[in-house]
This record gives sequence, structure tokens and C-alpha cells, in this order.
Amino acid sequence: MPRAKGLMDHVFYDQEPSHEREDCEVVINGNKITVSHKEGGEHVTYKGIEVGPGHYELIEEGCDTKATLHRSPKSHILEGFWIAEGYKGFWRIELLDDVFETQ
Repeated sequence: MPRAKGLMDHVFYDQEPSHEREDCEVVINGNKITVSHKEGGEHVTYKGIEVGPGHYELIEEGCDTKATLHRSPKSHILEGFWIAEGYKGFWRIELLDDVFETQ
């Protein structure tokens, strides 16, 4: 199954500094996607399914967090929207590995 290392940007600004260029891992296996990273020292995992070519809906395990990610064919960028605990924001993942170039 293809697996890629990436860098994630969370675009949300309040009193806390934004999370930019965080290490993450993206796994796409058929119509399923998993995104894992560390946030505040805790391991966070989002899992979801492809709802259309390159369009994913995800949830964070154990939380009331929902997210989307979108990727154009052969692009190394995933972008989307998230909502967690009443907060809303955008996130962007730059894939650093070429394992998904034909998907």
C-alpha cells in the first residue's frame, strides 16, 4: 500500500500560534485515507474514505472532529477544511514522496 511522508499546515489563527510545516504521514489504500501527525505532543489520526475521485471525508479517532481533503490528479498537495470543538480552519499537506503519482 502506498505511504508518503508529508508536511502539514493548519491555517487557523487565534491566541495560539499556527501549526505550520509539521511532519505527518499519509496512507491511501484504495478508497481509504489515513493522516497521522503529532499535535501538542499527542499522536492524532484522521481516517476517512474517498467520496469522489480525489475527494475525502475524514474524522479524528475518539473526537468530534470532521475534515475534508481534496487532491487533483497527480498533485502533491492535499487541501481541505476541518471543524473541531467549535473551531474551524483549513489545512494543507504537501506530499514529499512520489508514491501516489499514478493515482
